[in-house]
Amino acid sequence: MAATDTIYQNHLKNGYPVQRDAGALIITDTSCYQLSEETTWLIAGLPDNGGKELYFNALSGLGLNEPQKIFDKLVALGALREKEKRSWKDILGMILTPKIKLFSAQFQEKFFQFFEVRAVEINKVVQILAVISVLGLSWGAALLIAGPKNVLPISLTGEANGFVVFLLVMAGSLIHELGHSFAAMVSGIGLRPIGFSVYLIYPVFYTNVSGIEKVSLWKKVLIDCGGFVFQGVFLFMLLLLCTFTGSSTVAESARWIVVIVLFNLNPFFRTDGYWLYKDVYSEFNTRQWARTTHYLYLAAFAAFSGYFLWRICGRVGYIWHGLNMLMHSPRYFFSGGYRIVLCAYFILVGFAGGLGRFKEGHQEWKDLTNSQGE
Repeated sequence: MAATDTIYQNHLKNGYPVQRDAGALIITDTSCYQLSEETTWLIAGLPDNGGKELYFNALSGLGLNEPQKIFDKLVALGALREKEKRSWKDILGMILTPKIKLFSAQFQEKFFQFFEVRAVEINKVVQILAVISVLGLSWGAALLIAGPKNVLPISLTGEANGFVVFLLVMAGSLIHELGHSFAAMVSGIGLRPIGFSVYLIYPVFYTNVSGIEKVSLWKKVLIDCGGFVFQGVFLFMLLLLCTFTGSSTVAESARWIVVIVLFNLNPFFRTDGYWLYKDVYSEFNTRQWARTTHYLYLAAFAAFSGYFLWRICGRVGYIWHGLNMLMHSPRYFFSGGYRIVLCAYFILVGFAGGLGRFKEGHQEWKDLTNSQGE
């Protein structure tokens, strides 16, 4: 394809704008861009996509001289970019780590506007939510450790409904991501889109918090922990409901939500605990105590990664046997074989992700060692 046939995308035009003192922060599904007022105005007036000539004509139609020079500057800024064809590697990446947008920032804006929380009240709202969250997380931890008989003032009745438990746990996970987005908005970098993906062997919800490096350490911590705040409030409400109804379903949902909270606190996965540790370490990485702590962290991370990969490899024989059964009897897929396929998929994703994390940790160790010797 000739250079003149290259198609460009105005990928920021439909992004979520956050007004700032000098322009706007434009948030896309995966990134955010700091743009000046002039660039923001230009982006809004240009086509969604097209060739150079189309953009030259559009810039001229806006009354601007030297459209080619302005176009080249927009490309250099990343505001306009070439539309790339997807390679087989891109398609494989989409299969291994799919990213599905669930809630846009615009949708969340309407959701929060429903509660009519004014800017002057936000700090007070955050404080109230944090207190309720601490109560909910503490109560939930006690439920997990001591059991419902020692924590709840009422005896549980009936058997837990597995489907309802699943729905409540998923609702808690989505509310967790909503907490990250709300904390990002409170910190001045806008509401963030929420999506679904697969991380290692775990299906996960995620929130795009790119641009967090632009805020202070305190705000980084607030964004990292924002999910726990909302999830803790949801947990508190579930436990109150369980206290009045004695529902085994609600109690089991609360227990699983606490388990997920503990998983998210694991600093060796790329979950909230990891990002919280990284943000704090990045703030103090020039100090000796922080470097020593990081050495210990990387050593523990290497041991944990080796254990994780060992557990993954331990399931390969089971999966291979199941896939052989499917090859000889395809009907087995509908009577349980689908579990083999799903398990094989998650093991493949987990193995690839585990190796990637191990390489990242090794590179961090080398960088830390080299910086010590300088």
